[in-house]
Amino acid sequence: MTDPFKIRSDVERVACEGFAYPLGVEAAEVRPPDQGYCVTWTEGEADAPDTYALCVVISHERLRPLLAEILSRLPERVMGIVEVGSRDAFRAVDVFLSAKPIAIDRFLDAWLRFEPIFLEDASLAVGVNTETPFMEVFIDQDKRVTVHVEPEAKGEIEAILVRHGLQERDETDIIVPEEEMEQMEIRPILVEDPGLICDVDQLLMLLRYDWLLVLDEDVDRNVDAVGRNLGRTLWHAVIVVEPSDGPPGDAVYASAWLAAGSRREVEGMVRDCLDGHPAWSFREFYTLDRVAFDDRPEELSQLTPGISQSEVFSFIIEDMDDPGGHGVGHG
Repeated sequence: MTDPFKIRSDVERVACEGFAYPLGVEAAEVRPPDQGYCVTWTEGEADAPDTYALCVVISHERLRPLLAEILSRLPERVMGIVEVGSRDAFRAVDVFLSAKPIAIDRFLDAWLRFEPIFLEDASLAVGVNTETPFMEVFIDQDKRVTVHVEPEAKGEIEAILVRHGLQERDETDIIVPEEEMEQMEIRPILVEDPGLICDVDQLLMLLRYDWLLVLDEDVDRNVDAVGRNLGRTLWHAVIVVEPSDGPPGDAVYASAWLAAGSRREVEGMVRDCLDGHPAWSFREFYTLDRVAFDDRPEELSQLTPGISQSEVFSFIIEDMDDPGGHGVGHG
């Protein structure tokens, strides 16, 4: 089967003192970390169990075989995790979680299909967890692997790490301080081709189906990253709409600017807009982000601060292959 993406071949991998970085790292003017792992203990709260967290730092060429052995320890039902940098004005990271457990074969099928992106893209973090027994495997943007397990499983994971030539180290030896990591320059790793996955938004759309991912956010409230109520804010939505009568493959994009008090309200307003375009039906949001008032587009320059009511400012249905075109309808 042909891969739905291509990794760029015109970039050279950054390596320093025997430590190779993912292709998504363009420059790493920090000391390379020592390879190894460190262990911390976390006491469970409420119904959560006590766990050990084993944080692993390993050069890129050794990462894939290590992950394959760790993932082989997962049980029959799992839940996927994806974290990406957010365009939303009121949070830094978008976290997507499986809405319910899925079969391990379903998870691994998508994992193996997209693993090169997971391991090379320095803007993307991905993982998996289980409920009983609890286990979580998480690969952050810097491609450090953290394995959370209940105490009974710690020895098994450590044995895997030792088999892969890793030794327990002090945390200060293997974890480069965050302020230093933020100095690294990152770059896109996917070939831009209209017939292929070219960015994280397209990847997320596929993973939402494969892993049943939903954004970890209350759809009925409009709060910032620390839980403060924002009231009504400005939203920008790109929506996938499909023919009301016809093959789903003929889906196109719609775009909208709105003022609303929650994601659920935005969806209701979009569906109301589509009532005026009976040829089209709502399928899903491609992207949906809150926008700071000062970052509103030129066409909303007359909008005054202090949004007092929910409102649709623009709604345009556009050709899927020409999202910047004139569109096929507006409201």
